[in-house]
Parts: sequence; structure tokens; C-alpha cells
Amino acid sequence: MGSVILSFVGNQDPFAKQNTEGSIVSLVRYLKSEHYSIDHVVLLHTQRTQINAIDTQQWLLADGLSDLTAEQVVCWAVDEALSEDPIDSLLAIRVARSAVDRVQEGRSAGDWLELNASSGTPAMKAAWGILQAAGYIPNSRVWQVRNPQEMRVGQVRVFQANVNVLRQEFDRQVARRQVQDYNYSGARVTLEAAGLLSPVLGALLSYGRCRLALDFDRAYSAIAPVGKEVSSRWVQEVSRLRQKDQRALLQEAYFNAEVRLRNQEYSQLLVEVFRFQEGVLRYGVGQLVGRVPMRFEETGEFWRGVERVEEGRLFRFLQGYRFRGNALTLEKFPNRPVMMAILEYDAAMFGPVLEVLKSLNEYCEQRNQLVHQFAGISELENAADCLQKMRQVLRAIGVSRVENAFDGLNGEVLGLLGG
Repeated sequence: MGSVILSFVGNQDPFAKQNTEGSIVSLVRYLKSEHYSIDHVVLLHTQRTQINAIDTQQWLLADGLSDLTAEQVVCWAVDEALSEDPIDSLLAIRVARSAVDRVQEGRSAGDWLELNASSGTPAMKAAWGILQAAGYIPNSRVWQVRNPQEMRVGQVRVFQANVNVLRQEFDRQVARRQVQDYNYSGARVTLEAAGLLSPVLGALLSYGRCRLALDFDRAYSAIAPVGKEVSSRWVQEVSRLRQKDQRALLQEAYFNAEVRLRNQEYSQLLVEVFRFQEGVLRYGVGQLVGRVPMRFEETGEFWRGVERVEEGRLFRFLQGYRFRGNALTLEKFPNRPVMMAILEYDAAMFGPVLEVLKSLNEYCEQRNQLVHQFAGISELENAADCLQKMRQVLRAIGVSRVENAFDGLNGEVLGLLGG
């Protein structure tokens, strides 16, 4: 694992006005004294500093200073634009980044770039720190070299500049935005790369990702190890979901629909509405028919349970029911029209809920069209009205609390992130 020194060349290289060694020579001498393995030194110069670059190269190759060879100390001319306008920050950053890309070609992942932020114009000096703080130069260190005439007691001449605090603040703000967008996996990657991912934060973000994906078992596995360090509601809520509590599952479908709407994911919103409507229908059927299996492989047992309701009156009602002029199919797994007809049998109990569910049908039909036509949707009229109807249904079946759990999760994550 070796190091490559990258530096712009300034007017005080290789010697400063005080007849002391300039920053490039000082940095090389320091790194050699600290037993760094220097593979190359790259000197970036303008037209005006070309002679300084050549002098610096010759000085570095002088006997007694280092064991570098002529092939290891190279002079690269910057492009004409920066040469003519060396104080342009954007040009300096572009040249610095181009040099980094050129140096990294063919190098191993473990090599380091040593960046000298004390030579060249102010724009050139700043370029290295800006690129590192923005995350463009992994495996890099930014170095500062003090003017020996201005050093105070206790100060060292060569020291590493720490721009990680600034970079971490950038990354923290990116992660905050990702959390607010419910992008838990993205926030986890951002924080991990920035060295900001604590075990508790990692657990909460993994929990959010898995719960949003309806993978409640993995959500529980993520949060359980830190259960005593976070709000108790996360374990409690996902436990109910794992137990297939129907009202909790319906509430979760609403939470997911709300997230999809906020992120303008309208195709997924329609999927959530479809899932919600079907879930409410199954819940209602279970309330009326009793504990009968609602699994495809036990369709026969389901219909035997229906036939037992009120000595067969429900089944006879369904036999005479017409949906769009057609009789219902009563031998197969119950579809949405069949389940709606079952609820319609007891209008006193399910009438208000059924009317709202029927009003959601247009969204469910849109979902079916999108699936069958392999199409998407970028706008959805009356989407907010759709959510209002979902809340109305939840209140009708006894779910009074509809504040989105993911917003509460975001609040806890953002509190831990600070800033």
C-alpha cells in the first residue's frame, strides 16, 4: 500500500521567500520521516510556475533528500484555461479532479493520495479539500504546511487537515432528506459510508425498510436487539403485524398508501388501495361468517362455513344475487364481488362501510388496468380523497388512530441524527 503525492506548484516552490523549503519539499520530507511509502509525486503547474515545477522536481531528486527516481517525480501542465486564470475555483477543481482520475488509473484500491493544500493559488489549495469533502477522493489525506515564520509554540509545521467533519455534515443532511422520503435503505448506505451509522440507527433504518416492504419478521429481527434503546412502540406494533392482526394490517396498508402518495408513487398507491379494499372485505366476511379459512387451498371449507350461516339463508341470498346482471360464482375462491355481496347480506352492520368500499372500486379498477396493460401512472386525480375514504373505513371498523407510524419512526431517526 503506497502513497502518491498530488500538488499544485506555487511561486514559493521549491523555496519560500524566507529562503526556507516550500510546502512541497517540506511535505515530502515529513512523509519520508514518518516512513510513508511514496510511489510518485505529481506536480501540477501553470505556464508561470513551470520553472518552479522543474526546480522542485530536481530538488526532490537531489542526493540526501529521498530515494525517489526521475520516473517517480513528474511534472504535469494544467490546461490552458486554468493557466490563464489560476484563481478560478471551478477550473481548479476540474483540473484537480482530472489529475486524481489520471493518477488512480491502474492503481490498487488500498493506495492513498496525499494532497498538498498549501501550494498554488487559494483556488488551487482549496480544490483538494472541496473534492475530498464532496466524497470524490476516497483513500485520501489533505495536508497543510505552515509558514515557519508564523508558527506558534506547540504547533507543528506539517499536519493533516480534517475535512471529515464538513463531509459528514453533508452526508448527514443527505441522509435526513432520504429519511424524510422514507428511503431507509439509501439513508443507511449514506450513513455507513460516512462513518455515522450507530447500531441503533442501523436497526431503526433496517426496521423501517423491512416494515415498509411488509416483511414483518425481518423488521422484528432488526429492532429486537435494540428494543430497550428505542421507543417500545416499534416492537409492539410489528409484533401485532407478525401475528396477522387484521385491523393492524389494514392500518398498515393505509400507512403504506400515505407514503406512496407523498412520494408520488401513484402505481404503488393503487396497489395499496387494492390491498386495503380486499383486506377490509376479508375482515368483514370473517366477522359475519365466523372463523373460516380464507386460503385458496381451503376454498371448500370456506363455502361449507358460508352454508352454515343462519341455516343457509346467507348462501341462498348469494345464489339469488346478481352482479352486473350475472350470477355469482360460488364454488371458487371468493373474489371481491362475492365478498361485497356477503357483506351486503347484513346491511345493518356493514352498510356504511360497504358504500365507501364501493366508492374505492374505481381505484381498484385502475390498478387492474395498469397491471394487465403493463402501464404506469404519473398523476392520479383525487388521490387525497382516496386516502380520506380509507380513513373513514378504518374508523368504521374501530381503528381510531391513523397517525402514520413511519412519520413517528422518522422523528426518532432524525432526533438521533441531530443537526
